[in-house]
Amino acid sequence: MTAPAPQEKFKEFELSEVWRTDSTLRVPESVIYDGSRKTLYVSNINSRAKTKGRNGFISKLSLDGKITDLHWVDSLNAPKGMAIVGDKLFVADNTELVEIDINNRKILKRTSIKDSKMLNDVTSGPDGKVYISDSEGNKIYEYNGKVVSEWLSFGLNRPNGLFISGDSLFLASAGSMDFNAINIVNRQKTLLTAGINRGDGIAATGQKGHFLVSDWEGEIFLIHPDNTKVSLLNTKEQKLNTADIWFIPDQNLLFVPTFFGNSVIAYKLVERGSI
Repeated sequence: MTAPAPQEKFKEFELSEVWRTDSTLRVPESVIYDGSRKTLYVSNINSRAKTKGRNGFISKLSLDGKITDLHWVDSLNAPKGMAIVGDKLFVADNTELVEIDINNRKILKRTSIKDSKMLNDVTSGPDGKVYISDSEGNKIYEYNGKVVSEWLSFGLNRPNGLFISGDSLFLASAGSMDFNAINIVNRQKTLLTAGINRGDGIAATGQKGHFLVSDWEGEIFLIHPDNTKVSLLNTKEQKLNTADIWFIPDQNLLFVPTFFGNSVIAYKLVERGSI
């Protein structure tokens, strides 16, 4: 009888709070770091997830947690996930993909996505293509800079968080409550980790095969290269959400929008016992 292979041991990590903003944000759903400008952008739904009325907005934050411009860009509906391509910020806004000129803080274009129901997260690839999840429509769309097309429309259950690394589009889903890798070329989906609950944001840690995945209800998981997971943060008892996260690897900083908590919290990812 062959003995089972020993399970690989990984370093243990924990999250330590560094700062949190004041509570003047309004239902912050997503945060993204602009490395060129050393600033953070935060999408504020400012109402319900599918509200129309152009009350949503984007805020700017400094890396030390100061809100430098609460209403940096206004006139959005219910902005959620974001991606940066060059000098443009792309935002999922209900059934539209909004394109913002970062230098001029101006909305350049609103691309309506036909038959979409609730666009949620956005990510971009090295080729500049933008991918958008439709959580209620169970689809993922692709925008090539000119037109939007359906990229994947089967085998999805409330897809949310998107992240591109190498030849894979990583996906966190709120319906199937799992973390998957989708091959960008042949669009084959591979289950990596189950039981992530209401999967929301995905961030790469900078260490090969290690990802951070958020459960909207208030939990952050670290996914190991063997696809096992460990919970690093659980704020469910405090009723503090953990929405669409962002991580800066060279600073080991994780940024967490708290949705109904109306703030963004920054955490340091540190090896356990080193605090």
